[in-house]
Amino acid sequence: MKDYKLKAIAVDDEQHCLDTLVWELSRSCPEVEVVCQITEEDEARERIPQEDIDILFMDIHLQASNGVNLVKELQPLDCAVIFITAYDQYAIEAFEVAAVHYLLKPINSEMLRSAIDRIIEKRNENERVTIDRIMTALKETKFRKQRIPFSVQSGIEFVVLDDIIYVSGENNYSLIHFVDGKKLMVSKTLSTVEKMLSDHTFLRIHKSYILNLQHIVRYVKAEGGYIEVVGGTQLSVSRSRRAAVNELFRNPI
Repeated sequence: MKDYKLKAIAVDDEQHCLDTLVWELSRSCPEVEVVCQITEEDEARERIPQEDIDILFMDIHLQASNGVNLVKELQPLDCAVIFITAYDQYAIEAFEVAAVHYLLKPINSEMLRSAIDRIIEKRNENERVTIDRIMTALKETKFRKQRIPFSVQSGIEFVVLDDIIYVSGENNYSLIHFVDGKKLMVSKTLSTVEKMLSDHTFLRIHKSYILNLQHIVRYVKAEGGYIEVVGGTQLSVSRSRRAAVNELFRNPI
């Protein structure tokens, strides 16, 4: 993470507050780059899902609504969330939506630095755990033909793990893509499916994709980064997942 730039979006309906945040980041956290400043909620709803970022700074007390509700509306988000507020009674509500931290206005540089350090520490820890799990699973062969049950509209389907190429998220459902070209819609969120597959050769590479490492054709680091799987489909690798993917393929044969 030493030379890795963390890209961020900052949302606040007061421009002078955004200016202060950017200034404090330049002083205390030079590894964070604010790529977009947003003062309007409609723009936030449209822009945030389109951007591949590491951190979202969100003011809680927006002019027309509540920043916590806006973040809930935008889920799933594949980035860390830091809420900013002048009212500390919002802290508990902020942590209920998995905020890594919240900052009180006026922003304290030490607290800001602490929040960024927590993001970096958590990411490094998650990468280590993920890589260890994947390397262990790759050495095992006993799980390849194992079947795992998925709830579908008509009942329960028992799916052979090795037949799955990748899983994509579709709101509160997940779409399983198989080697024979078939697809299966299951009534589970992608996060739930990720937990079900956590002991096997599957890796979350994007907020919308879980990949079976057995079916990778190539990993292209350029153009934002993507993985091509059997069948030719190209799956984007998000910024927040890229370091783990790079580490996993650091020493190819």
